[in-house]
Amino acid sequence: MSKIFEIAGCTLIDGTGREPLRDATLRAVDGRITAVWTGEDRPPAARCPADEFVQAGGRTVLPGLIDSHCHISYGEGKTAEEVDIYGGAEWAAVRAVWNAQKVLHSGFTSFCDPGSTWNVAVTCRDAINNGMFDGPRIFAAGRHISADGGFADYFPGWLGMPVSAEGVLCPTPDSMRSEVRRQVKNRVDLIKISGDSQAQDSRPDAGPCFTADEMACIVQTAHGLGRKVTIHSRYAKTVAAAARAGVDWVIHASYMDAADIGLLRDLQIPVCPTMTYTANIVQHGREVGVDPNYIEVKKRELDSLVKVHRRSIEAGIPMMAGSEAGFSVTPYGLWHAREIELMVELLGMSPLMAISTGTYNNAKAFGWDNDVGSLQPGRWADLLLLESDPLQDIRVLGSRRSIAAIYKGGERVEKPDAPAVRRRLGHERSLAVSTLPLTR
Repeated sequence: MSKIFEIAGCTLIDGTGREPLRDATLRAVDGRITAVWTGEDRPPAARCPADEFVQAGGRTVLPGLIDSHCHISYGEGKTAEEVDIYGGAEWAAVRAVWNAQKVLHSGFTSFCDPGSTWNVAVTCRDAINNGMFDGPRIFAAGRHISADGGFADYFPGWLGMPVSAEGVLCPTPDSMRSEVRRQVKNRVDLIKISGDSQAQDSRPDAGPCFTADEMACIVQTAHGLGRKVTIHSRYAKTVAAAARAGVDWVIHASYMDAADIGLLRDLQIPVCPTMTYTANIVQHGREVGVDPNYIEVKKRELDSLVKVHRRSIEAGIPMMAGSEAGFSVTPYGLWHAREIELMVELLGMSPLMAISTGTYNNAKAFGWDNDVGSLQPGRWADLLLLESDPLQDIRVLGSRRSIAAIYKGGERVEKPDAPAVRRRLGHERSLAVSTLPLTR
């Protein structure tokens, strides 16, 4: 027997960038939205009473938020060694499922994990989809595909890349094709390329760690198998090469050449800046033991991000919101909405436009826009009921106190009164417990 859910008397922000609807009602049957209307204009097909009726009392309803950059396997590590080596696959998987619930309780009903140790993101996704645990919908990648000297190639040459690492070395086109096929066999939704070379850290004019033909090989193999492709690409030549290779979106683009803005605009390739990670290092890095010299590096990167992406927005490049949650400076459940705030604070977006970066734009990039990311008929009834109006103060999206209710598929999510906490174990090798605030 069908279950009917209805929420009425709200200001409804549908996530697409359209103006809000006042005195709106949303109706869902078996978790999917069937109708949205205003005032007394109830559709004939929505005459029968709802099984669950919520009177919003003028409060704001918007789509469940989507974080396009959340590494659920990383466990809030401080170092590459802690993320890539210590703990083991079993511990990382159990910890990931637990942390995924914190993401859901923060109002994010979906996220993309663009790069996982082991195959943890896929495992976490499947456990949630199987009904074993509560959690967000997850668009999951496997390990970053990297080349020698690439961004994810952290360890000495004599050690190579551990099988547990977030990256996997693929030195030849054949190995690249093979790795893409192996990851698809292991049920990934997304292929992640680790595009920048380490040489670019000291020589920004250097090229990416893959040639144009190698990058095209990865993209074409993935697309041929029906998978999306994204790329870690801070530097200008990597961004341009990725766009020409046909990736589905680029991550960071911190130092993108202004001359290449037109290239991404013409190809309508979205950008996920992940300003939150960079801004948190600048503002809170000392609290978690970040090297002061690296904080200065991140200050310069943040300045560049703001300048280039203000121009990207003016040019019409679609923007995506992703926090890079999963590190000690971006703990789960606390900072996911900060990226949407920074779209307003640093990039000059209107709150309505910024909300669309963390809803519709992300869903469209994943190919999920017929299911999530907007409050339109046919989509899942993933939504937030807010006490305050985010169009007046975008910061309410990051405040637990402002979220009156979270719904996923029309079912209310039971939200704890306070964020879950745990003690870090010795085998995680943390030098200290994070001193970042536990509530926002």
